[in-house]
Amino acid sequence: MTRKEPNVYRRTLARAVEIAEGPERLASFLACTPAEIAKWSTGESNPPMPIFLAMVDITAANALTPAALENLPAARARRSTWIPAQDSR
Repeated sequence: MTRKEPNVYRRTLARAVEIAEGPERLASFLACTPAEIAKWSTGESNPPMPIFLAMVDITAANALTPAALENLPAARARRSTWIPAQDSR
């Protein structure tokens, strides 16, 4: 059995999930499924590079930003429908 050590993909995903306030919200933002998020978080597979780069953008901005969607064709097509949550701070 191979132990899945945290790597740059899993650490970036974990931070993106925190920023999104949950895997379901991150999946919705990235136009993927919660099941895919779960597979990436366990190390079963790595996210496709465009999705990983979007997560890097999310973590760099510390927010779900429209700029993070620039290289995601599926998400970009529905970007106009994304409504960020109101900041409750």
